[in-house]
Amino acid sequence: MRALIVYLLRSYTVSQRYFGPIAGTIIAVLILYSYTPNPVMNSYAATAIILFAGSAWLGLSFLNHEHPVQRQVSIVQARSKMRYNLGTLLTLGLFILLLALLIVIFPVFTGKFDEPAGLYRMTLAFAGHFLLGLLGTAVSLYLQASWVPKTSYAAGLLLTVLIISIGANKMSAIIPGPYVHLLLPPAAPVMDVLMNADNLSLMRVIGAFVHALVYIVLLIGFYLYRSSRMDDRKSL
Repeated sequence: MRALIVYLLRSYTVSQRYFGPIAGTIIAVLILYSYTPNPVMNSYAATAIILFAGSAWLGLSFLNHEHPVQRQVSIVQARSKMRYNLGTLLTLGLFILLLALLIVIFPVFTGKFDEPAGLYRMTLAFAGHFLLGLLGTAVSLYLQASWVPKTSYAAGLLLTVLIISIGANKMSAIIPGPYVHLLLPPAAPVMDVLMNADNLSLMRVIGAFVHALVYIVLLIGFYLYRSSRMDDRKSL
């Protein structure tokens, strides 16, 4: 698995497709912190949403960077399609982990906040960023070229899902019942608990995080199940 991850990292960096999503995410964060001082948790909530969108873009870019023929060769070398898919998910997870860590510690070490962040709030911020990063990646799994062949359709669908997910609270006020929060990617609930973490109980925050984690696991689990049964040769 380590060899597969190293290969995927090299293949992706050589393709230079990483530049757009990573540079876009970093630039958006730098613009946010260009004005100081900033409130701690409100800023973390904003950068978590930036990472959510950036990770979805990164996931789509990473999943589409290999030529279909080369992808088939990689699957053969990995000895199974499931192993290859797990390798891609772990590689994306490493990207998200690094980005989440950098985004959380950057304003602390550069003095961008109006007060000390503290270990508790930094821990919550890192967890929220990492979860929303994984959530964005999980959404992108279903919009890669082997699932949605037309890039324009995939980009449009991804943008629509991101916008609706971020604005889920407003939609829930229009649509009664728990359907909105259950069906849509839970980006808004995580953003809300990060914004209000100073006034919420730890159990309330953990509840939102668990909701996001369950959603991520379900998306990834179904993707692994379904993709292992798809014939990628149709997309060659």
